[in-house]
Amino acid sequence: MYTILTECPLFRGMTADQIKEIIEPGQNCTITDYKEGDMIAHKDMAYSGLMILLRGDVRGQMTDPVGKILKVDTIEAPQLIAPAFLFGGYNRLPIDVIANTDVQILTLHRGLVFELMQENILILSNFIDIISNRANVWSKKIYLLSYNSLKAKIAHYLLDHTSEQAPTVEIPSITEIAEYFAATRNSLLTVLEGLEKKHILRLGKEHITVINREALRELLN
Repeated sequence: MYTILTECPLFRGMTADQIKEIIEPGQNCTITDYKEGDMIAHKDMAYSGLMILLRGDVRGQMTDPVGKILKVDTIEAPQLIAPAFLFGGYNRLPIDVIANTDVQILTLHRGLVFELMQENILILSNFIDIISNRANVWSKKIYLLSYNSLKAKIAHYLLDHTSEQAPTVEIPSITEIAEYFAATRNSLLTVLEGLEKKHILRLGKEHITVINREALRELLN
């Protein structure tokens, strides 16, 4: 466990022995195993302990008023789950958290996390970096939602994830990308294939290569 935690952003820069000195299961922290498909946490559940993935990956999802499920994010070990909601006046989860695979989670009690940040400037600095990075990611997602058309959303995504020097972006699967845009797989493929026919991009099995960045920019206007 401690070797895994050296790869966790919260303990970046620390050795396994250093982490072992401050983290001991049973002392303000617990380890829990979940099976694939298990509901780990419900939306609006009080978030009183910081969850850290030791093994596997989970997804965060929301259900809209008409019952449609929207996948918000996928989190892989050894990342933190919803660290921004651990403190503050409304420390409740904004999403459901579900196991994509068999999962093992270390939960640090909120009081312990606060003590660790008081006693170790490195952990405090790491936590602030994590929150800042998450805020940056979410600001980009919110900006993405400001576009009305799927074509504009795709154009913004590709421009943000590629450059003139690195025009190719890897994609996990068409289905996952469709979920990211809250679109159907068929509608996403229709747009992508249309852009490919116009020689704006090139589709691969696991990647997309931007051919004409200027044409993508025009789609944002």
